[in-house]
Amino acid sequence: MRILSYAGGLGLICLIVMIMVLGRDLLVPFVIAVVIWYLIHTLSDYFRKIKVSGKSMPGWLSFTLSLLSMLLALALLYDMINSNIADVRAAAPGYQENFAKLTARLSGLLGADEQMNLKQFLGQISLAPFITNIAATMVTLAGNASLILIYLLFLILEQKFFSRKLEALLRNTSYDETVRDILFHVQEDVEKYVAIKTFTSVLTGFACYIVLTLVGVDFAEFWAFIIFLLNFIPTVGSLLAVIFPTLLSLIQFDTLTPFFIVILTLSTIQFTIGNVLEPKLMGNSLNLSPLVVMLSLALWGSIWGITGMFLSVPFTVILMIVFSKFDSTRPIAILLSQDGNVKDLRRED
Repeated sequence: MRILSYAGGLGLICLIVMIMVLGRDLLVPFVIAVVIWYLIHTLSDYFRKIKVSGKSMPGWLSFTLSLLSMLLALALLYDMINSNIADVRAAAPGYQENFAKLTARLSGLLGADEQMNLKQFLGQISLAPFITNIAATMVTLAGNASLILIYLLFLILEQKFFSRKLEALLRNTSYDETVRDILFHVQEDVEKYVAIKTFTSVLTGFACYIVLTLVGVDFAEFWAFIIFLLNFIPTVGSLLAVIFPTLLSLIQFDTLTPFFIVILTLSTIQFTIGNVLEPKLMGNSLNLSPLVVMLSLALWGSIWGITGMFLSVPFTVILMIVFSKFDSTRPIAILLSQDGNVKDLRRED
């Protein structure tokens, strides 16, 4: 009987994964809408803590402020991306000239008799697939943006009924306390993760912005925002956040000094905040195994791409909390944890 139970569970997992892969185009926009909706409500909770004439801010006012803040942030992001695309096109000839000088120096250091011809080098690179992929990506994003907004609108319209539906579903059932316990811990742990990760990512982006500005790297504010976003991707994101602006400094300047300054300072900032400050702020609240985090990153990245990478840690936290609540799946929660101690996941009365 137990073998049949495990086989059924494995079959259910395989079915869910297959649905997630096949329904990626439909599910990913919905998940992004849910994440935006969650961030709006999290920000609304922080606004509600603000005292107005000695009283907490009304719910409708805090939600309106959080919604307007999110819309303003998206508008600023759109404007920044558009302006930077135009600036990149204008700066491209200068980058090509500096790259030619760099290749000439490298040819001299390597003892080459002839200078590498930049045009020949670029001619060997096929740009057609690259441009096609960019165009397809932009079309997909434009299509998904409208779908995400539609999902978000319906989530906002129906949010007042969620608690009533949950109450009706759990009424007079044996799972009432368990489900509420799971929702409590999911809300608590995910909100703490998002808050701390946002704080450390903003701090990292701001510190990198100062360095890039002082060095004179182009589009410092854009790279600071990219660094902020990439820090939400475990391990790999921090590495990419250093590589991208470092490569730009390599082709922007005709000397290697800015390149070494950028790579050393950005690496130091990433290491200090990511490996010293962030673990102290997180403490042992998530208790996730680093190996599990990397495997989760690879798994969700292969299923949902970049979106899956951003959501890999919250998804794993949710799974560990759910698994810890049932005796049959508790061993899985222990394997997902860092030290095997999952007793703290049980809510204390």
